[in-house]
Amino acid sequence: MLSLFPFIAIADPFGTNLTLQAALEYGATNNPQLRAAFNQWKGAEENIAVQKGLPDPTLSYGYYFESVETKTGPQNQRFGLNQKIPGFGKLSMKKAIASDLAAASGARYQREKLNLDFSITQAYAELHYLKRSAEITEDRIRLIQNLEEVARTRYKAGAPMAAILQAQVELGRLEDRLSSLTHLRTPQTARLNAALNRPVAAPLPWPADLPYQAIETDAAALQTQARSASPELVELGYQIDRGDHQIQLARRERFPDFSIGVQYIDTGDSSTPVADSGNDPIIGTVGITLPIWFGKNRAKIESAAYQKTAAQLTLENRTQTLDADIRQALFQLRDADRKINLYKESLVPKAEQSLEVNRKGYEAGSMEFINLIDAERMLLEFQLAHERARADHLIARAKLAQLTGIDFLNVNDASSFVAREEK
Repeated sequence: MLSLFPFIAIADPFGTNLTLQAALEYGATNNPQLRAAFNQWKGAEENIAVQKGLPDPTLSYGYYFESVETKTGPQNQRFGLNQKIPGFGKLSMKKAIASDLAAASGARYQREKLNLDFSITQAYAELHYLKRSAEITEDRIRLIQNLEEVARTRYKAGAPMAAILQAQVELGRLEDRLSSLTHLRTPQTARLNAALNRPVAAPLPWPADLPYQAIETDAAALQTQARSASPELVELGYQIDRGDHQIQLARRERFPDFSIGVQYIDTGDSSTPVADSGNDPIIGTVGITLPIWFGKNRAKIESAAYQKTAAQLTLENRTQTLDADIRQALFQLRDADRKINLYKESLVPKAEQSLEVNRKGYEAGSMEFINLIDAERMLLEFQLAHERARADHLIARAKLAQLTGIDFLNVNDASSFVAREEK
């Protein structure tokens, strides 16, 4: 059915491999709010043909309860057909208004799609961050367990017991963190399921990956692009056009409409022999409306003008706030990109090196165990910060797409803003 296109129900496509693209496609197919916006858009497009057509003709019938006697015979019943013809330019203005409404509905559908993509991407990124946090914590637990074995071996050789206790305390802390992360999966999964219009308790596999794409652009370029690509601004622009066409239509309502018609009168035979006895007359009619209610017509014009002004002011205000929102999202993108490079290229490798140096030093008896714990905690902190930055980077890309209408989640659609890929 056209009303459901392209929303064709499909089976759960995730299996054991949940990717961002699969989640976005599933959400676009199954989200009821997006489907509602799509049907409103298609309904508005169909209304264009309604508005550009002539009004339905009127067929009338009259029956004479008492026949009207005429020279040629009694008139018994009457049939009439009448067609109203709107004044010059009125139909074209109604079509233009319907076209504006359809275009605005199309932009609203695109805005709903971007909002949905942002919600899904944000939930997906948070679930992936949870997954990586749990994996990193599990790695640290295994490391501390191995170090505890080393401490026990050294204790048997006469070393103090403090290292064993420190390892057990750190192990308890990490296990508590892992327990919290494990229990957090349920509400995080529910959040993504809600965005996908699935039962909140429906099982979901862990996200398979977190796509990264470095973006280099500036606020001015994005703001310029957003003025023509942002569905929100596009929708407001069509509302202004609609207001302008409503003003023109209201002004033309001051001019009359016309009508043409034909009437047929059924006439019986005359009771006296006369020429043309029983002939049925056919009458052509014309009519014209009298737009004499000047106050009503003036109010129509003023009402349309107020609506246009309201749309213009809303567009002006949203353009300003959108510029500020773009700058904020761009800052978050750049900050996340900076952190990704900082932790990946510098801090995480150095923390790994520090942990290894402290581990060897402890095993050789030249380092205190507490130094090894500190190095382990620092590495954990840096690895989690790196994963947090990667999640924030993807969320910032989705936010920029939501604000500008440029699909930063699809590098092909945002190629002019893409600088490099992560190696």
